[in-house]
Amino acid sequence: MYLICPIFSTMIVSDHRMRDSDESDTQPKAEAAKLFTKWWDTLTNQDVTIFSDGSEQRTDGERFVTYGYAIYQAQTQIAIGRGSLNPQSHVFDAEAVGAWRGLQHAIRLAPHGHRRLWMCIDSTSVIWGIRGNAPTSSQWAFLECQAAMAVFNIQVRWSPGHTGIIGNEAADRLADAEAKAPSQPYGMAAEPTASGVRSIAKSLLNAARQRWWDQTRTQMSAWYRQWELPYQTTKTPIELTLPRPVLAHLLAIRSRHGDFAWYHIKFRHDTAELNCSCGRLKTPEHMLFCRKTRRSFSRWPLRPSSPPSNMKEAVRYLKALLTEPEHFESLLELTKYFTTICRR
Repeated sequence: MYLICPIFSTMIVSDHRMRDSDESDTQPKAEAAKLFTKWWDTLTNQDVTIFSDGSEQRTDGERFVTYGYAIYQAQTQIAIGRGSLNPQSHVFDAEAVGAWRGLQHAIRLAPHGHRRLWMCIDSTSVIWGIRGNAPTSSQWAFLECQAAMAVFNIQVRWSPGHTGIIGNEAADRLADAEAKAPSQPYGMAAEPTASGVRSIAKSLLNAARQRWWDQTRTQMSAWYRQWELPYQTTKTPIELTLPRPVLAHLLAIRSRHGDFAWYHIKFRHDTAELNCSCGRLKTPEHMLFCRKTRRSFSRWPLRPSSPPSNMKEAVRYLKALLTEPEHFESLLELTKYFTTICRR
């Protein structure tokens, strides 16, 4: 199976905003919808409007990416159409392809160019792709629209979606109907799109990363695995916002690699202090058992109903505490455990 689809090289083209192009996209959505409806009511038989919409749905685990369009002369509907795209695409692609297929149909209805054609689109991203530089995904559809605009009297207007605009609602229903009874994609719409291929690549990468993590974590210590930490590469861990000394203590507790008795003994740190000032050995969980810490623990607003009395309870509480790094920082500040009680 080939994942890479044919993609035209990006072309630098002049801005397709013409003198009669819509300026309502600078207005709030509700106000823009009112302005659009008021404008549409003034159109004559010399005006043909093409409303288009896209849809991306899943049914029984199967993905459907579809479009619909409705064509009007003045305020009378004269044609409709709908179609499907390759499942490896997205609603943005459906919006673009639907806009072109609707425009193509309208041009066939008025081939001599003596009428004004208005592309009424609810996606501002698609509008700017038509007016300016064509995006990579479904670029062919944008380039077709731009080529037609160079020949025919075509303008683009923003018709805000889900605001009761008649043409928008018709196109939306057609796109949904296509998803329920899809037709076979044809032409370039039958090919995977750049955005669809990008999603496949992202999914494969995530799956490979998760497999690596599942395999790697089995080689980690039982102490580290008990925290059940997720492996994330796209989101900055919240603990990285902690001050560096606090972060160092948090990571030491998670890994057991730090100022702890067993660690110093293993690596023969002969001059290291192995005991807390309370006289007990330094361990990752000792801060919850230390008699000096417990003097201030009663003032801790997030303390459990009773202090941990065994290792299992201590680990369970530490796990909850380390999940909220800011709480860990607050507890250290309250107890002064690492700064006064159990110093290096």
